[in-house]
Amino acid sequence: MVKVRVSDLSPGMELAEDAVTPGGRFLMPRGTRLERSHLTTLAGWGIGEVDVLDPPPAQEAGACAAGTDQPGTAEPLKPADFVEQAMETAKGRFVFVDLREEAAATVFRLSVARTARRLARAAAEESLGGKSAPVPKPKPHDGPRPAAGNGPIPSPEDLLREDPQLVSLPEVFARINEVLRDPKSSVEDAARIIGTDPSLSATLLKLVNSAFYSRASRAVERRFPAKVDSLTRAVMIVGGKQLATLALGVSVLPIFRDIPPEYINMKAFWKHSIGCGMIARALAEHAGVCSGESSFVAGLLHDIGRLVLYKHLPGPSGTALRRSREEFTTLTQAEKELFGFDHGYLGGLLLRKWQYPAALEKMVRYHHDLSEPLFIEEPAVIHVADFLVNALEIGTSGEWRVPALLPEAVEALSLSPSDLKGLVAGVEERIEEVFASFFPGDDAAL
Repeated sequence: MVKVRVSDLSPGMELAEDAVTPGGRFLMPRGTRLERSHLTTLAGWGIGEVDVLDPPPAQEAGACAAGTDQPGTAEPLKPADFVEQAMETAKGRFVFVDLREEAAATVFRLSVARTARRLARAAAEESLGGKSAPVPKPKPHDGPRPAAGNGPIPSPEDLLREDPQLVSLPEVFARINEVLRDPKSSVEDAARIIGTDPSLSATLLKLVNSAFYSRASRAVERRFPAKVDSLTRAVMIVGGKQLATLALGVSVLPIFRDIPPEYINMKAFWKHSIGCGMIARALAEHAGVCSGESSFVAGLLHDIGRLVLYKHLPGPSGTALRRSREEFTTLTQAEKELFGFDHGYLGGLLLRKWQYPAALEKMVRYHHDLSEPLFIEEPAVIHVADFLVNALEIGTSGEWRVPALLPEAVEALSLSPSDLKGLVAGVEERIEEVFASFFPGDDAAL
């Protein structure tokens, strides 16, 4: 029996001991013969290492020599050929990040490696006659150039009052909020209320059946079938309050379908948001600072204030986007200079208006500014998760340059560089499945 880092595991290895999350949640039993889906699950839950039976030496050596996910295989064009190009791109994007900090330097290297792999894959496909090509990086002058906005910038409160959609939420939203606030509410109450909205119910069931939750733990416990096909079973697995919290986040997504496409690609926006939520959930489990579901919803909605800005202040928002790419600044800083507040403050104000739990409001409001809250652990979860999805280019909410990673956030969550590697490993693979839970079919709903 040997301890092996999750990032070094290969399909075919066998667990020597049960695999559990940092928070103590059971994932899979000893004796499990690992498949690729198991590796993704372990990485997604932030597990750093597991006990396995001695791996076959030939298999282990083949995987390392190839430098790929599949033992014994090699890419036609190696990522090493693109490292210099990836490094130049990363240097421009990480200009506000202190790379003397070990955690930040680790993520910088992950970003370079990820970009190099993507460029190698795209070049290989292109050489074989495929349609894929390297994804071009935004040039400093890219972005919309709308006419200047008319009149003074409204206050955050006025912005939120002007949109009737932000005032009149679906009835199911208010009823879910009641369940969360009522200590006497039961799991049956949560299932019954969520069940009154067929679209919401379908989305939550897809989410519970996706890589977001471990299928292995359900199957091994033999309490439920591998597929969860009813809200009652979903509530029993996830928990009534937890599923209701997820429902709060999911139920507001349709409000933001009419954002001008010249400012933001909504598929990229929600991929960024879902990726942030997935990493935030893993961070919360790792640090034990708040519930995984609350962290996921906070990550899902962390940039919701930016959507309000794109929708109601398109001219000034275009100016902010342009400044962030032409000048030495981040989009968040450009917002503060133009509006007098940033998207985090506006998003937190919106969640307060919607009567979200105070912890969620705090996580969204302060994810770029940890100097305000008395206890920073909860907003630090979103701060680090947002840094990671920006650094690894998992979707985008408009920010091209990577915001700074605050050392106090890393310290508050007791994160090591190896922790960060484990937390982000597998997210790219899982995010497509989780994204499809929210937005099935084509992109028409975005």
